[in-house]
Amino acid sequence: MTPEELFAAWAPADSVWSQWVIPVPFAQIVYFDAEPEKSLEILPDLNGFRFDSDLGIIVDLPGGDSIRYGIALARLGFRPVAAFDGSPGPFTAAGPPHHAAQEDVGHARATVVVDMRDLLFTLCATGPILQGISIASSAPPAFLLDSLRMKGDHAPDPRLFDNRWKVFPQDFPSAKFLQEQGVRRILLIQEDAGQPQEDLAHVLLRWQEAGLEILASRKAGANQHTAIRVAKPSRFRASWYRGLEILGLRRNSVGGFGGWPYEGLSG
Repeated sequence: MTPEELFAAWAPADSVWSQWVIPVPFAQIVYFDAEPEKSLEILPDLNGFRFDSDLGIIVDLPGGDSIRYGIALARLGFRPVAAFDGSPGPFTAAGPPHHAAQEDVGHARATVVVDMRDLLFTLCATGPILQGISIASSAPPAFLLDSLRMKGDHAPDPRLFDNRWKVFPQDFPSAKFLQEQGVRRILLIQEDAGQPQEDLAHVLLRWQEAGLEILASRKAGANQHTAIRVAKPSRFRASWYRGLEILGLRRNSVGGFGGWPYEGLSG
């Protein structure tokens, strides 16, 4: 499967949500022929979780886990939306860690802040699976995020490719658009139920103020969700919020986030 075919599987022309699939990781994928392995056959158990056409979902789990959860939701009728805005880095192939030579594993971990190999591999391996799932064009969305987007595997260092990233309200549809598509509730799925990460709170609080109900659940019990009031994040609705936040991140030439700390510096 080529990168273009993979992107088409994740962003089909008949889905209104495809415009929010971020092309950054697809544009830089090195490993294309990832065959689904046994780990992908064991998808999250969503027994008891009920599909509702007025329910939109945000899955904020570690990269590969987020994608696997998205495939499980697709089988229930939701449209998974790959909203990953980080560059994998110049030396990152999409193979799972245990398939790489030990020296390659160490090299990948040593050159980037956020190790995206499992995310890329799972994105590739689930492309054919997603193509085989029949999802209605009117299906509600399940936005997939990497909960490690700002945490990474290493602290930022001048020797590392800094591919940390954040989400912004501009990365998601407006509350009005969601409501026009019939979405009235948003379920946030995380490792543990509770408040969203601060960058995501800027999105969810806007939706909540516009009348959408925000729910939260643990990944192990998505059918046991509860309503939450999103805590107001710092600089909420400040006109300069996005610009200020981007100053602490590195932009990538193909879009999204990721770059070397010394880029743009001269002797």
